This record gives sequence, structure tokens and C-alpha cells, in this order.
Amino acid sequence: MLFPSTIICALSVVSMMMMLLLGRAAAFSFSHQHHLPRFTTPKVVSFLSASSSSLDGLPTISSSGDSPFPPLYGKTLVSIQDVITAQQSSTQQTTNTNNNNPKVIFIDASWYHRPDPTTNQFRNPSTEYTQGPRLPSARYIDIDSVATTHELFPQDNPNNLPHMFPPPSLFGVAMDAYNIRNEDHVVIYAKRGAVFTPRMWFLFVSIGHDENRVHLMQGSLEDYIVEVGESGGVEVHSLADGGSSEEGEIYYEEEYMEYFDDGVLDVKRLYNAYAKLTPRYKVSVSQARHICDKEEVLDAINSNLKSMESNSNDDDDDNGNGTIILDTRGSSYAKGHMPSAIHLPYAQLVDPNNSLILKPTSEIKQMLEDRGVDYLNPNKKLILTCGSGVSVCHGYLAL
Repeated sequence: MLFPSTIICALSVVSMMMMLLLGRAAAFSFSHQHHLPRFTTPKVVSFLSASSSSLDGLPTISSSGDSPFPPLYGKTLVSIQDVITAQQSSTQQTTNTNNNNPKVIFIDASWYHRPDPTTNQFRNPSTEYTQGPRLPSARYIDIDSVATTHELFPQDNPNNLPHMFPPPSLFGVAMDAYNIRNEDHVVIYAKRGAVFTPRMWFLFVSIGHDENRVHLMQGSLEDYIVEVGESGGVEVHSLADGGSSEEGEIYYEEEYMEYFDDGVLDVKRLYNAYAKLTPRYKVSVSQARHICDKEEVLDAINSNLKSMESNSNDDDDDNGNGTIILDTRGSSYAKGHMPSAIHLPYAQLVDPNNSLILKPTSEIKQMLEDRGVDYLNPNKKLILTCGSGVSVCHGYLAL
């Protein structure tokens, strides 16, 4: 991670979203050549209207020796060939629900914030998942369903805001239903046209899944299909002909079968049935990590404005006691943004020809330098903000 001390905020101009704080800690780096060296382990401030909490006891798996998939371990960004190699060695594990060994779990995180430019209609990612093609035994997770919805949590989300982070209790119950365990490797992918797979990655990391085992496939499902055809790798699965789940594709255990419809989970029914039970998936945080509330954002803004008014030349106090605000939205930034916020559009962080591939480290560094962001200053705190807590995850991933 570029920034030694970073906060990411998800407050929009009109409503609260998300904020992340990275404290300085032991340094380590991801092994993928496009990922920036990470200096810290993130720490929580708070999230939404719920209270802050202790992070003690967070379950992690510290050694790659515990993982049967060394091509993946420790990489945030993984190539399609990395995925094919790992999948070839785990086909039996991913389709056998009684196998206790760590598995490679594919997550279809396709989600569309705009209509398809060719049809001017919104695509339905759950229908596309059901019909296929999709990666073997892939789970479809909807950020608008595995969320703090107004329907399930009216007190926590009284304004019915979309895709708010789920409470860890809901996340744990969902992981049990999806048959995902703490020791599994999670590979997140999407179809061409989707953009925001980093949001799913951040969801797993912030809830406490070992981030050495959470991976973003660089490229689309369609890119994977092309490369599989060239390399002779594993095949994709499709339900388009049969219209119902194939026997080998039923990855969930029998007790959860009634909550799935062709692999799509009914989160509301599931949570109402299992909310009072302790999930098998170990979630040792009572609030998502890396998130802070609007008070800290307002403090940073007010401090920035005070610093700007006084024209302070003190480096330690520059930009509000070392706080920088980056806004990752697109064109809506020009319509209104937080005072002192610097524009870092999420679309500029990815390959212009493939929105599911992050740009090289050198280009991201140059973007930050061009904006006067001193990403090597340990006294700086960085806040990232967007419109609804989605594109902000691109900024967090890049940093």
C-alpha cells in the first residue's frame, strides 16, 4: 500500500458512506507486480450508525504453508493463468462439500451501476449467473442483498441507502450458506461490463477474511474463457440449457437448499432463520474494519479549511493535521464535493480497455504525484470518499 497512514471515507456530499483508516504497522507487500507495496494492516474506526468495537481475536491464517494453493497466497491481484493453475489442483475440493481441506472459491461479483450502452437497459447479474456461463461452483453474491438493508435492519439504515456494509453476523450466516470457510481462498471475478469487483474484495477483507486469501482476478469471465480455450484449462459451467442446478454444481449443504433458487441466495429468509445462531464461519469483529463515521470526516474537513485559511506552512499540519481527502467519483465530482477534496476518478485507476484490470503501480503513483499527494509521508492520513461506498474501494485497492 502506498500510503503509510491512510483513511478512506465514504461520505458523499449529501449522505454518509464509508471511511477507512490504516495505521502504521509491520510492512509487507503483495507479490503481484501491479500491486503497490502495502505498509500497514488496516484498523477500524466505526461504521454507519452502529458503535465501534474491539478487533481482538480476528481470525487469520498467517503462513502460506497452510495453503495448498501457493500460486494464489498473498496476491491481491491474480492473473487468469494463476486462477487456472489453482483451479486445476482443486477441482475435487471445490465440488465436494464434505472435504475439509481449504478450497478455491469463485465469487461472481458482477454488478452494474449503469444501463448497458448497447441496449440502454440494466443487465440482471443474478439471471446471467444462473444461465451461465460461470466459473466452476461459483457463488453469486449481490452487494445489495448481503448488506445492511432497510428491510432487515431498519434502525441501522432508516434512509434505505443502497449496498450498505452488512453486519458481521449477517456476513457469517451468508458464508455458511455459501459453504465458504475462513481458510478458503476466495477469487472474485465478473463479466465484461462490470466495474466494481474491488467492492466485493473490500467486503471480505474488512469483515476479516485473511486478506492473503482474497484475490481479484485481473480480466473478465470472457477473458478467462478465451484463455482456458488456449491453455486447455478447466471448463466454465452453464445452466442455460437445463434451467436448474446440475448435481455437481450444488456447492451448499442440504440444510441451506431451501434458501437457494438456482444458486441465488434469498438472504432475507436465510437471516430470519439463522440470525440467532452462531455461524460456523468465524467473524470475530462486531463491526466491519477500516471504516469510520462522519464525525471524523467533518473534523478533517474543518481542520483542512482552518489550515487553508491560515495558509500554514507547517508540513506536519499541512492539509489539516496531515489529512488528505480523495474523491473517487467520476463526473459527479464536478457537481459538488467535500471542501478540500482532491479528485481521483476510479475509472482512471483501471485499464482503459478493460475495467477489470488495475493499472500498473507506476501509473498510479504518477496520478497521485500529479495531484500533489505525498503518499510516502508517514504523518499524512488519507480519507477516500465516493457516492455510495462502491467506487471508493478502487481507491483503497490502488493505495
